[in-house]
Amino acid sequence: MKLRHFLTAAAVFVTACNFFGTSGDPPDGFQGWFHLERPGRATSLAFGSQNLAEIRDLGCDQPLNGETVWSQDGDALVLAQWSNSPRFTQDPSDSGTLDANPGMYGTAGELWLPGATCLICPPGDAGVAVACSVPAVLDGGI
Repeated sequence: MKLRHFLTAAAVFVTACNFFGTSGDPPDGFQGWFHLERPGRATSLAFGSQNLAEIRDLGCDQPLNGETVWSQDGDALVLAQWSNSPRFTQDPSDSGTLDANPGMYGTAGELWLPGATCLICPPGDAGVAVACSVPAVLDGGI
């Protein structure tokens, strides 16, 4: 009888994990890093496997690194746990960019460009965002 309870609990756990979308990969056009141009910050986002999105919002004074769950809703990927629940879709005018509407940092739409950004933090400067392969703060400044 105990084995039956264990198998039932395991089946419920696996179903719950799949229900909450923990095994998904992002659809075509959403792979890799995307960045949002913001003054004094290097903000990058990657939709990863297991329905997790990586967020790197780098500032010289305060880098923020985190993960949040994404879900698919039609042709959009949604960050429902993020304020405003931003909806990302492929920009029809440019296949390499994503539109977020509402955006991650307000209710206005945002244009996310392909590729990651790093932040260079010279002493006494707010920081300069530069293209890179993996988001990071370069030249100290943390």
